[in-house]
Amino acid sequence: MKRSRQRKPQTVAEGHLGALGRLVDGAFPDPTQFFDHGLALLVQQLGVDRAVMARITDLGWEAFWWATAEGTGADAAVHQPAVTFCPQVLEHPQRTLVIKDASVDPAWRDHEAHRTLGLRGFIGAPLVMSDRFLGVLSASSSRPKAWTRAEVAMVKALANLFSKTLEVENLKHELRVTRDALDLTSAVVEDSALESSATRLPTRPYLDIWLKANLYLARRRGEAMAVAQFQLELSPDRRRRLKEVAEALRGEDLLVDLGHQAFLLLLPRTPQEGAQILLDRIRQRLGAVPMGATLWNPLHRTDRDDLALKKASHRVALALGRSQELFRNGASQVVWDVLPLNPEDLADTTNPW
Repeated sequence: MKRSRQRKPQTVAEGHLGALGRLVDGAFPDPTQFFDHGLALLVQQLGVDRAVMARITDLGWEAFWWATAEGTGADAAVHQPAVTFCPQVLEHPQRTLVIKDASVDPAWRDHEAHRTLGLRGFIGAPLVMSDRFLGVLSASSSRPKAWTRAEVAMVKALANLFSKTLEVENLKHELRVTRDALDLTSAVVEDSALESSATRLPTRPYLDIWLKANLYLARRRGEAMAVAQFQLELSPDRRRRLKEVAEALRGEDLLVDLGHQAFLLLLPRTPQEGAQILLDRIRQRLGAVPMGATLWNPLHRTDRDDLALKKASHRVALALGRSQELFRNGASQVVWDVLPLNPEDLADTTNPW
C-alpha cells in the first residue's frame, strides 16, 4: 500500500512566532493613513506649502511621502530633497533646523533651495531608525515663516512618531521573513533527496531551500556570507573526519555534499578574516586539501540580487581551480576570489518599509 506523507504538527516556535506576527500586525496597522493624516496636519496647522518625508539612499535623496497645501502641486521642492535644506538637517541631526526667511538670512540666501526653488520658510527634523539617521521630515513655504516654539515641538514630535512607525514596519517585515524561513525549514521532512547517503550531509535540493530561507534576510541586513568549496576523496577515515567537522560547525553554518566528492561550506555573517580562521581549522582536521573561497556580499551590486548564489559559486569554483593548481606544484593554501568593493560597485541598499 502507498502511504501518504502527513504534515508535521505545528511546532511551539511556529505557533509563538505566528501569534507574535498577528499581534504586531493587529497592534500596528498599515501606516499609510498615519503618514497621510500626519503630513496633512502639518500643512494645515503650520500654514506651509508642503510637508515631506525624504530618505537618503545609496542613489541619493528620495521623497517617499508628502502632503501639499490646496492649490500647490508636488513640485521640485517635493521631488528634489537634495536641493532643499534636507542635507543640512543631517549635518547637525541633534537639533532641528529652523529657517524663518532664507531670503534675508546670510547663512541661507545664496543656498540653491532659495535661489532655484524659491524656499524661504523651512523646518526640518531627522528621521531615525535603529540609531541610524535615514532621512528628514520637513515643512517648507515660499513665504517667510515665524516658527513658534509649539510649532517646532510639533514637527519634532511627529518626526519621532514617524521614526518609531518606520521601526515597527521594519520589525513587521523581519517577522514575516523569519516566519517564512521557519515555514520553509519546517517543510523539510525526512527525504532521501535532501541528505547524502554517503556522508549524511545536506544535498543540493536542501541547499536550494536553505538559500531561499536565509539569503533574503541576509541581504536585508547587509550581512556578508563566506562561501568555500573543496574536493575530498572519501576514505573511511576522511568520512569520519568530515562528520566531525560538520558537527563542530556553528548552528547557522551549512556544509553541503554537492556530489562527486565536492563540498560547499556556507558561513553566514562571517567576514573574510573570520572565515579564514575557520577554514584553516577545517584543513587541519581534513588535511591540506585544496580549497577556494569567496564572499557573497549584498552590499555589492553584483551579489545584491543573486539570491541563488550563482555568481558567488562561479567565483569560488575559479578559486578552487587555482588552489588545486598550487597544490599540484607543491603549495597548499586557501585561495580567495573576492569582489573589490569600490564606491561605484555599491548596490542600492535602501530598506523597504
